[in-house]
Amino acid sequence: MKAYLLIIAIFLCSTQFSFSQEDGVVSLAIPVRSSLKFNRYLTQPTFSFVREQNTYINITNKREWVQFENAPQTYLINYTGRYSENIGVGIGLFQQNYGVLTTFGGILNFAYNARLQADSNLTFGLNLGFYKSNINEGNVVINQADPSLDNIPKNMVLSVSPGINYGLVFFDFGLSVNNLVQYNIKTSELIKEDPQQSIQAHVMYTGYMYSRGFFDESKFSALLRSEFKKDQTIFSGIAMLTVPKGIWAQVGYNTVYGFTGGVGLNVTKQISVEYNYEKAMGDLATFGSSHEFTLAYKFQTRNRYHYSGDDREEALLIKDQKRKPAVSNKPVLSSEERAQLAEQKAMERAAAQEEARLAAEARALERAEAKERARLEGEAKAQALAEAQAAAQATNTDATQAQAEKEAEEQARLAAERAAQLEAEEQARLAAEQAAQQKAEEQARLAAEQAAQLEAEEQARLAAERAAQLEAEEQARLAAERAAQLEAEEQARLAAERAAQLEAEEQARLAAEQAAQLEAEEQARLAAERAAQLEAEEQARLAAEQAAQLEAEEQARLAAEQAAQLEAEEQARLA
Repeated sequence: MKAYLLIIAIFLCSTQFSFSQEDGVVSLAIPVRSSLKFNRYLTQPTFSFVREQNTYINITNKREWVQFENAPQTYLINYTGRYSENIGVGIGLFQQNYGVLTTFGGILNFAYNARLQADSNLTFGLNLGFYKSNINEGNVVINQADPSLDNIPKNMVLSVSPGINYGLVFFDFGLSVNNLVQYNIKTSELIKEDPQQSIQAHVMYTGYMYSRGFFDESKFSALLRSEFKKDQTIFSGIAMLTVPKGIWAQVGYNTVYGFTGGVGLNVTKQISVEYNYEKAMGDLATFGSSHEFTLAYKFQTRNRYHYSGDDREEALLIKDQKRKPAVSNKPVLSSEERAQLAEQKAMERAAAQEEARLAAEARALERAEAKERARLEGEAKAQALAEAQAAAQATNTDATQAQAEKEAEEQARLAAERAAQLEAEEQARLAAEQAAQQKAEEQARLAAEQAAQLEAEEQARLAAERAAQLEAEEQARLAAERAAQLEAEEQARLAAERAAQLEAEEQARLAAEQAAQLEAEEQARLAAERAAQLEAEEQARLAAEQAAQLEAEEQARLAAEQAAQLEAEEQARLA
């Protein structure tokens, strides 16, 4: 019976986090908050799509507050991940045991992405939960039948949690409403008072480390969340570093549940294990720590989705025996990027074809000019030979001389016209060569400008990635400093509390000693007063006895005198 009462006490303590105040109805609150690798869609409905490339099946067990017997436990099995270019899905079954109470149900998740621009996405997500809560009669231990156990209701609840996420190159911003609608199917009414209903906002960063060695191409992820409940506000943060060799580590802090830390590794390319530890703080410190174990199987896929968080991950323990062809880690280009790339390649091909055409025309022109020069040289030789023969055969007659002069003038005119034609053709050739050269220079200039632009864009991208990486490192450093500062403040607070406790104990001891001293003095004073009182009473008694004795003696004397007088009178009378 004592064990049963202890379980009920633990259950009552946990109701402020997991149960509403309405007929024992259990709120949907699965405590998987320590991992950025698995079960992400339970944290935010859009995370089955956001920064996700693969599809997983995983089994998770979390035991909270292990300091107590029959502590709350959660069992979870999931199938989640990217389904297509714009869709992410998740299906999960869970069971939560709170002492003698059990909750069993499932969750359906759907996320759809709308691409706004090349580097911006808007994702919508929805979690639909259906579960039943009742008493596990096998865990109830009582000495005699208790009719009150039959009056505890069994509830079936339908829960709806929507979410939205806006993603950029490195950052994601989002909102979600946990348990926006909870419908009790048994009573056919909405649950009005739900302490787990909250508005959640998050900022997530995802970047990569480019260096040499073990940490080359490692991924760094950080998530900051805030949950605004009706009577409570919770802030939390978690950061994870994934190394391509097949290992990752994460650390976080929650203002209610305390510090978390965990590690994971790839046993093979498809099988992974993860362990997370949660150290309770504040009011929950007396409950003890929590432990979470996850075993996951990754489905192999050849799809290379855009806007994903896929990375090159190897097996840390069991290496693959067969070599596989290397696959590029670059994401699939969008339709706009593919069109730009095709247009650029078409322009390059056209430029190459134009250069080849101009070169062919130049070669044809050179061949034609060589033939023309050979023909002109032959004509010049034939003309010189004809002139020599005419000179040899010339006569002294005036008619023959006039005819020769006319022929010479005609030959000179033809030679001048031929020279002018050759000059014009030479000028045209030079102009064509100059135009071709200018066009080639223009093509080269455009290609150089395009290459410079691409180089500048690449430099800008690398600079942006470097700036984002530095920003992430700075954020991580600040988070570490903040955590160290909080740890130091916590140590100082504990030291101050210890000093105050010691001071209070010292004051109590001094007060006790002073009280004891005062008590002793009071006892001494009372003893002295008692002794004086007894002395006074003794003196009074002695004085009273002495007075009584004197009174008796006086009475005796008076009686003797009276008797003597009476005797004398009697004698006198007789005489």
